[in-house]
Amino acid sequence: MVKMLPRILIVIYVFIIAGPLLADDPLPRGLTEEEKTRLHEIGVNRTITPPPDSVVFAPAEFDSVDGIIFAWDSYPTLLKQLISETAENDTAWVVVDNQTEQNSVNTLLTTYGVNMSQVIFQQIAHNSVWIRDYGPWWIYEPDGSRSIIDMVYNRPRPLDNAYPEQLANLWEIPYYGTALVEAGGNLLLDGRGVALVSDVVFDASQGFDPNLTVAQLEQYMLNYFGVHKVIITPHLQNDGTGHIDMFVKILNDTTIVVGEYSSQAAGYGDNYNICNQVADQLSAEINGAGQLYNVLRMLMPPYSGGITYTYINSLLVNKKVFVPTYGFPTDNAILAQYEQILPGYEAIGFDCNTIIPANGAIHCVSMKVPARIPLTDPCEDWLAGDVDNNGQIDIIDVLLAVDLVLSAAPGFNCAVQSADINSDDTVNILDVVNLVQLIIGQ
Repeated sequence: MVKMLPRILIVIYVFIIAGPLLADDPLPRGLTEEEKTRLHEIGVNRTITPPPDSVVFAPAEFDSVDGIIFAWDSYPTLLKQLISETAENDTAWVVVDNQTEQNSVNTLLTTYGVNMSQVIFQQIAHNSVWIRDYGPWWIYEPDGSRSIIDMVYNRPRPLDNAYPEQLANLWEIPYYGTALVEAGGNLLLDGRGVALVSDVVFDASQGFDPNLTVAQLEQYMLNYFGVHKVIITPHLQNDGTGHIDMFVKILNDTTIVVGEYSSQAAGYGDNYNICNQVADQLSAEINGAGQLYNVLRMLMPPYSGGITYTYINSLLVNKKVFVPTYGFPTDNAILAQYEQILPGYEAIGFDCNTIIPANGAIHCVSMKVPARIPLTDPCEDWLAGDVDNNGQIDIIDVLLAVDLVLSAAPGFNCAVQSADINSDDTVNILDVVNLVQLIIGQ
């Protein structure tokens, strides 16, 4: 019995220390049956704010990042691999529930050989690993600063839903909360003012707003993201979420990859035709600069055992692309295809057999933090009073300033800034008077 005691103590120690690492998150990316009975709890106690005064742009899937945020909640093998690869060159923020979990994860990552100088822990309680769906979205404001845009997560998971606001408070950056119910995995941005979503955003059975209209969706995207065009595609059948990131990916501002099944039988239900339909749809669309999208196709592994396998749920991290793999014969060809499509990128495969049955892969468990951009004034070439920016200050500028007063001009754009002669952040009749005096005094 005395000899057994050290063994028992070791077992107890392992369960206490390693427990948080071994416990698997019971929450899938989709709704659980129990959660389907609590859809009325979605978005409760969230902070809704007015939209930002202005948006320079919302960064795209492929834009440079300072690093990636991961929520430590399950799938420790995959997470430690992703964190390790990210931390080689960029920052990996790791969200943990408390100090005990942080200590355990720190030990695991250190033992694995992760560059811990590039790992930063955040002690913010959360419900699940699916930070892509509930994490922060980003915009750049006119001074070059980053701000957080937060959508209502379409799951009754209050800790997850609260995370973006808590992060904004932690980092002391502006926070804008929308009333739009949406999942991050169902939103792709091209950085040119265009957003791609699937029509699951209107499906109340998946936790979305049953009263949302296309016009309202477009207005939310314009007001909070500066997006002036929303492309809505069909969603895949029976993939667990209906999110667009399972079969569509924007690789640069003119290139989109859409999944492709090798045959009708390879995809569940009508997914073979849905993929083809979406490819045709996007091929006819233009980006925010008026350029046609170049749509490329990428193999979707056959649907099997209730699982929708995907290579497209990947993650772009500066000059790397993290790709889900499964030990299929097609894995290496897909990695080669990524490197062909993205010259100068390194395609790195990660075994996702453990996570894909929960309806997600790499893109789903990661959220970017966009790179800082130099502080610039987008209106630096506009003279005070030159409302039409033609190099002259004349009666036309007075008439335009009057129009801005009568139309209750938005809080910011270059014309408004130019017409705001007294720099009080509003355009009113006093500015018109000052502009007239400015012209007389020329």
